[in-house]
Amino acid sequence: MTAASLAQVKIGTEALALCIAGVLCERDPSLLAAFRERVEMLYHILDDRGDHEAAAMVGAFGRALVDPAFKRPSN
Repeated sequence: MTAASLAQVKIGTEALALCIAGVLCERDPSLLAAFRERVEMLYHILDDRGDHEAAAMVGAFGRALVDPAFKRPSN
């Protein structure tokens, strides 16, 4: 698999995870705190391990969970 293909897989996986987390949090907003806690924990683990690229992706994922720009407009 080429580097470009691997990057596409990473981005696609992150996008899918964000969609799933977003839908779950829309249906049950009480889950948001747990998601944020786990994202923060994972960010610190990756950053401490030296995998700064993965930590940055996880950090962006965590910010997207609470960013109103990523929320579906209400009807």
